[in-house]
Amino acid sequence: MRDRDVYRHWLCEGVERFDVSVYGYCITNNHVHVVAYAKDSEAISGLMHLAAGAVAKQYNLRARHLGAVWEHPFHCTLVEGRRHLLNCLAYVDLNMVRAGCVPHPEAWRWCGYDEVTGQRTRYRILDLKGLVRRLGYASQEAYREEYAALLKRKIDGGELTREPGWTESLAVGDQDFIEQAAKLYPQRSKFICEYLPGEESRDSPVWRVRET
Repeated sequence: MRDRDVYRHWLCEGVERFDVSVYGYCITNNHVHVVAYAKDSEAISGLMHLAAGAVAKQYNLRARHLGAVWEHPFHCTLVEGRRHLLNCLAYVDLNMVRAGCVPHPEAWRWCGYDEVTGQRTRYRILDLKGLVRRLGYASQEAYREEYAALLKRKIDGGELTREPGWTESLAVGDQDFIEQAAKLYPQRSKFICEYLPGEESRDSPVWRVRET
């Protein structure tokens, strides 16, 4: 709990320091998901390294531990807006439901859902105004209602399996989006654009760019 609180504190600090918009997050027992937007990709790197470094320093001091705390560096996936972004946010908020720790995201203090619903009023991280604008909703209330309904549908329908497309890809979205995204990786000598049958939601077919 202490480390999760420290991570959230520094995530909040990093939002201001690096001018990053965070649209969703979930801090679990052993890893973190952050859905963020920034004009400069280096800002995302700065945000993630700030929070991870602060947690590692605090843990090492408390546990008298030397060496790395995090097993792997963070991985970035480009996500297309609107439908795909909405499903990505749901996937992140449902992380601890998938793990069997809580029945609903509202029961997990270390994710963005309580900010979406207005339950958290202090130390807020999410840029809800920016998110609502990017998703094309008329108001935060309209987004809140549709997002709550989406989570309920996924929980009631048992749509809780792990979907590696969100966490292991270079990009996720419609076919045109990932073909354009693939051009951003000229240094990748081998990659493949592929359709992911079985991982799409009812209204959002998933394509991804991944390394072969």
